[in-house]
Amino acid sequence: MRAVSPRIGNGVVIAFAAILIATAIAAVGCSSMKGNGGAVSPNPIPTVKTAVPVSITDAPGDQVIAASLTLNSIVLTDTTGATASILTAPLTFEATHLDAVQEPLFTPAIPEDTYVSATLTYSNPQVAYVDPTTKKVVQATPTLANSTQTITFPMSIAIANSSTSLLIDYLVANSVTISGTTVTVAPDFHIAAVPIPPQPTNGTNGLQCGIKGQVTALGANSFTLTNAQGTALTIAVNGITQYQGLSGFSALAVGALVEVDTITLSDGSLLAARVEEQIQASAASQLLVGPVTAATGSPATSFTMLVRQAIGGATVAAPTEVTIAVTAATQFVLPGRFDNVKAEDPIGGSFTASTLFAGQVVAVATTGVSNDAATAAIVALSPQTVDGTITSIIPPLSQHVPNWTQTVLALPSGNWLATLTGQTTVTVLTPIGVPDPAAPFQQIDNTPPAVGDMARFNGFLFDNGGTLTLVALVQADGPGVPIGPPTQ
Repeated sequence: MRAVSPRIGNGVVIAFAAILIATAIAAVGCSSMKGNGGAVSPNPIPTVKTAVPVSITDAPGDQVIAASLTLNSIVLTDTTGATASILTAPLTFEATHLDAVQEPLFTPAIPEDTYVSATLTYSNPQVAYVDPTTKKVVQATPTLANSTQTITFPMSIAIANSSTSLLIDYLVANSVTISGTTVTVAPDFHIAAVPIPPQPTNGTNGLQCGIKGQVTALGANSFTLTNAQGTALTIAVNGITQYQGLSGFSALAVGALVEVDTITLSDGSLLAARVEEQIQASAASQLLVGPVTAATGSPATSFTMLVRQAIGGATVAAPTEVTIAVTAATQFVLPGRFDNVKAEDPIGGSFTASTLFAGQVVAVATTGVSNDAATAAIVALSPQTVDGTITSIIPPLSQHVPNWTQTVLALPSGNWLATLTGQTTVTVLTPIGVPDPAAPFQQIDNTPPAVGDMARFNGFLFDNGGTLTLVALVQADGPGVPIGPPTQ
């Protein structure tokens, strides 16, 4: 892959993978409320431990444009009633940017044992939604209806030297209730055991794409990435690692803001499949990621965005609405992940100050935020997820390789994207045939989609002559269905 100039790239299942069996992948890229009451466990928990990567994802709510929650504890209970706490400190995550996609969160050492349930405690919910009447973002102060949930596994889960993972889906649609101006959060999680294949193919089985963070340390053949949650992830590099905006690993510097695709290895560690520099190292540099909520001018001279993730530089609490100034020096770019699909892109999508619109998700590089305002050095289009009911599936548009299927989604009533854009449908382009190995399409739905089904697609959103069009990277079941691997 040729080096390109520095630029930005893209952006709840919690995956507990005991030992993920993965080899270096040749293809690079992506896209009952009851606890133990604090009682002493009747039997000692085993002392042999294994590193277990924990990943995170989300199932969305229609009006909800951003939602965060603080996990205070995650406790596993084994067949004897003994418990193991795997979260050493509270951890706050933003959920909606993970709709239908997954990111590694942290990697605890979990005692090797057979577990029958998991208990989560949580606090500090934050919710932002789009008012369907005013079309404005409302940053609510929600009521937390409960602070703990115990999930009993349908089948016991063995954490051992084997290929095992546990997926927990944070069901935002089931968790957040909006009634007038009253917002209530009753967190609801779903858990399922999922096998990990030798070669991960998507975020549910060990291949996570579009992880944004700041490089905070460098090793001989590895680096530390501190993500938006403040978690430090150690990521190795080797001969398969693809670099975008960098000449190679030697050009990576502490302080750089980057986007990374990772492969989970058999020892629970992470290997970088792709590293893209978002912006060069600078003490003041910050990356803000989230949807555009309004734009001024055509071409845009400024816009507002709801920050879901803030990385590097001064802290911006998410979700927060920030006003972004656009100058003559501001660069508008398509990210490195789009480089891998644009050769086959059937609509020739472009991203400029003239094509920016409310509803697109962007990543903004800036040198600082003051009083909820910033000036953009770089604005890049980021992947986002749309969901809706399939109204038609149209055969491939051309003889490109891969060919593209055109799927039309009817957006749900009250959906934040529909409210901001005034559009009721999105046309989704998905590749068929032999995909480009540099840009594998992730199909993680359980059954082939059909007209009348609810479905989710993650990809790059454009206004194609007045039609909202998504060039897809990921295909998943509808938001009512917990994320899982495709049926074999």
